[in-house]
Amino acid sequence: MPEQIPSLTQSRINTALRTAGEGVSAAFKKSTFIYGTMGKGSVIVKGLKNWGARARSRAKDPAERLKPVIDRELNLFDPGRRAEQYLAAGYQMMDLYYGQKGTSMHKLRNPAIAEFVHYAMGFKGSFSMNQSGRQAYMQTWKTNAEGWQGGSPGDYGHTATKEMSRIIRYGIRTFGGTLIFEGREVYYNQVFYRNPARIGDTDLEARELFQYFSPGQSSVPYGKGKLVFHWGGRETVPTKMHFLTNWVWGGQGVMHSDGNMAKKTFATDATLSDIWNNFQRVPSSLTVFREEELDKYLQLNGFPPLTSFY
Repeated sequence: MPEQIPSLTQSRINTALRTAGEGVSAAFKKSTFIYGTMGKGSVIVKGLKNWGARARSRAKDPAERLKPVIDRELNLFDPGRRAEQYLAAGYQMMDLYYGQKGTSMHKLRNPAIAEFVHYAMGFKGSFSMNQSGRQAYMQTWKTNAEGWQGGSPGDYGHTATKEMSRIIRYGIRTFGGTLIFEGREVYYNQVFYRNPARIGDTDLEARELFQYFSPGQSSVPYGKGKLVFHWGGRETVPTKMHFLTNWVWGGQGVMHSDGNMAKKTFATDATLSDIWNNFQRVPSSLTVFREEELDKYLQLNGFPPLTSFY
């Protein structure tokens, strides 16, 4: 179902629209936001190389012929598109709207959208491009706590950064624009479990955005805007196979290694939310292979049985 906006948030949004003016709508329509990135992006770690090398060592196995196809589909060996590249392309990122201590990254915000977010957050004082969202938050709530910390001050019902993300999503749905979700650096148990131990900012964004997808789609309508799934900087049809490669946290900076892969079978334990079924099992290019062959290859390379893909 479409994301529900609490009454306090809606009231502040209405006030922000009156204050910021008509330029807000036009600004959203021409903007592309990127969600799901993690700073400068992750490197391809040694564990991933070992994972790939182990598959190549079984060259005589019939399932080996799937490897080039799977490598191409999951694109794991490409370091991906860095945050700098997204910014150079003119994309907006959530990090710009909160900001970071000791940087001027907040000056890269779209001014009209930044002003709208300032007032929609209920920040005190007039908006200034020279003041980051972080500074405005701390000034408003008289705190030195970061707005992304659990338990930090606010009346948003969650953290300040989650509220900023919700406001921007509202703008895209209401006025238009494009929202890209970069999905390769997300730990998906926090997205798909019904009751995960932790839900971070990106996890919450995914849980809201994935409601709009259907199997086989890489781009879907998002209100008046458009929602696009990327994997390593490329538009990609998301699949359960993609998600299972980075299911759990495997150590600082480690992704898509043996330790990140899902190990359990989900077919009967009802631990997954309904949005799991909004995605197809494997990339379409793999559906030409027999189930037995595909299942064998997946298990040889650390994946759980195909029953986990249902």
